[in-house]
Amino acid sequence: MTYALMLTAMAAMVAGCRSHRETARTAVPDEGSEEVVVPPIQSVPYYTSKFTCTAQGMTANGQLRMQPDSIVWLSAAKVVELGRACFTPDSVIVYIKMMGRCFRGSYMDVYRRFHYRTTFDQVVEMVRSEDATEQIEELAKRFGAEISLQMEPWQQVDKLTFPMAIPSRVSPL
Repeated sequence: MTYALMLTAMAAMVAGCRSHRETARTAVPDEGSEEVVVPPIQSVPYYTSKFTCTAQGMTANGQLRMQPDSIVWLSAAKVVELGRACFTPDSVIVYIKMMGRCFRGSYMDVYRRFHYRTTFDQVVEMVRSEDATEQIEELAKRFGAEISLQMEPWQQVDKLTFPMAIPSRVSPL
């Protein structure tokens, strides 16, 4: 009986979790009043770019995905995925899959751990700028790494996903 009750409750929760779409509505004007028109909801564009990075004789390919006002995501892979990073306006997540290590924190935590002060706006500005490859190479030199980076131009797309699944048993970076 308890099992059937739990199953029914789970089915009700799943049925109640369906997504919905918001549409712009126009108000029905009253007699003698001006017509009120609500502008359509404008979506913020998504951007994607691919890159190739060479460091210490190893070449890795990667992808950058971005929605400029909310998230910058990157993934790097050789034959298998090496790691991922996700930058949002209030948090930073870096997951180095090959080492099983992860950093989660705020931009102040980045400063405390790596002695590098940055903000989300600076990250977006750096990756979107015309000289992004030079800026990133200079930043790597500051941390003692010599890299060579080639980026493809940004492409605008309608929708992207930003996968950031991290196993529960990872060591701090």
